[in-house]
Amino acid sequence: MINQIYAYALFNHLYANIDGYNIASAAKKKSLIGSKDDLLYGEIPFDSWKRIVERAKPKEDAFFFDLGSGTGRVVVQSHLLFNFRKSVGVELIEGLYSKACETKEVFERIVKPQIKDHIGERELCFYKGNILDTDVADADFILLPHPFKKEEDFLRLEEKFLRQLKPGTKIVTLIRSLRNQAFKDLGYEMFDFSWGESTAYFYEV
Repeated sequence: MINQIYAYALFNHLYANIDGYNIASAAKKKSLIGSKDDLLYGEIPFDSWKRIVERAKPKEDAFFFDLGSGTGRVVVQSHLLFNFRKSVGVELIEGLYSKACETKEVFERIVKPQIKDHIGERELCFYKGNILDTDVADADFILLPHPFKKEEDFLRLEEKFLRQLKPGTKIVTLIRSLRNQAFKDLGYEMFDFSWGESTAYFYEV
């Protein structure tokens, strides 16, 4: 495992010149995917995500999925800082997905050779797609960083989780709680985000 200070330095090297808000704004202007108002973007600070994972207590070698991964910040941080076997980002918006892939290429070329003995066989992956259509059956730990604007889409995702996820899978949602009582409620906590202080909700399948 890489120590936190070194992981933070590597993370900042990868993301120092990436403005996710500008990329998201440009994507919203040219998007043909539903309503532009449905495209939400925000970022989770490095320390906040570390604290969220510590609070969630996923299994150490988890398969982690970030559903709505933007430029890949949380996925890359998870790959650097935790011993997850696989860290996966799923993003629908082309500009954000492309930037995540570019960042992964820089990581593979420049950063990974320096830390290969520390990360071993851990995998880092990004996929372009709608999270409602994404197979999450392998997941042990899921982050849903932003809620859908449409209630029916959020409920469809809950149903999908209950169909596909295995017992014991941990889920973290931001801003909005899960509605279905079949999820085990593990409480909630306030954290700092790019949009201000907000709530993270913790669940287990």
